[in-house]
Amino acid sequence: MKVRYCYSVLLAVALIAGCGGGVEGEDVVETSSFQMPIKENTWVRKETVRKTKDDFFSSKGKKSVEVPVDSKLASKLKKPVSLAIATQEECLQQANALDKTRTAVQRSGGVWGAYERAMKAKPYSDYGMQLDSQTNRLVFSLQHICKNSQEVRLSGWGAETVRRFESVGEEGFRNYFVNLGEVPGDIDRWVSFAKFAIQSKGRKVPYSKIGESLGQAKTLVQLYESLSQRIIEDDSSLQTFLTEGATLLSVINESFTADPRLVLALQDEEILPFEDIKGEM
Repeated sequence: MKVRYCYSVLLAVALIAGCGGGVEGEDVVETSSFQMPIKENTWVRKETVRKTKDDFFSSKGKKSVEVPVDSKLASKLKKPVSLAIATQEECLQQANALDKTRTAVQRSGGVWGAYERAMKAKPYSDYGMQLDSQTNRLVFSLQHICKNSQEVRLSGWGAETVRRFESVGEEGFRNYFVNLGEVPGDIDRWVSFAKFAIQSKGRKVPYSKIGESLGQAKTLVQLYESLSQRIIEDDSSLQTFLTEGATLLSVINESFTADPRLVLALQDEEILPFEDIKGEM
């Protein structure tokens, strides 16, 4: 087996070398179809909580049941809380702390797992899946805005695309890709991206404002963690669990349209012209 594996690796390397060897710089782009990278670090990707195939198919046919939102709890979760943030380092420390909690919860099965553990909560487990997904989105968005509060950071393909746009202008940029045979719709997206990235060079999001977003997110992630550990013993604890889960999901979803920092992060995500990662089952 080891010999076969080594041979396969050597063959793959040889093929790659044969296809690309000896060609450098702009000639590669000029003589081949334009290749975009996969957006491996997209901040709103839906990180998959590990489930077995049996788990997936057993929950696939379940109907989502509506649970009322607790307005008092929602008001409490939306109460302004601000963290003292003055630098990017402090911003990332707080955002990464939220990510650490989120990761620990999901490695233990996520909030979806808490719904699945209790027989009476299983019909509502779609709330758990949405909470896991939207908490990912919340935390990744905050990490992104901490890193890009002063400008949109670009490297690789993104930086090269903006450089080309600035050097040849919009018409030259479009003609370049038309000559390569690229799809007009894709070219439009790349033009929009380049313009957006150039405009974002003057971005200045105060860290103190991001501290407000992080403060509220901390409250939300704390409840998220609490729900993941909840033990449902009777109808009363079941109702509390279901109501808190539905309310938390409602408040998180609302934050994506009400919080200016999260809105900005999602605008960044929308404009970046890469493909999202597909979660593995």
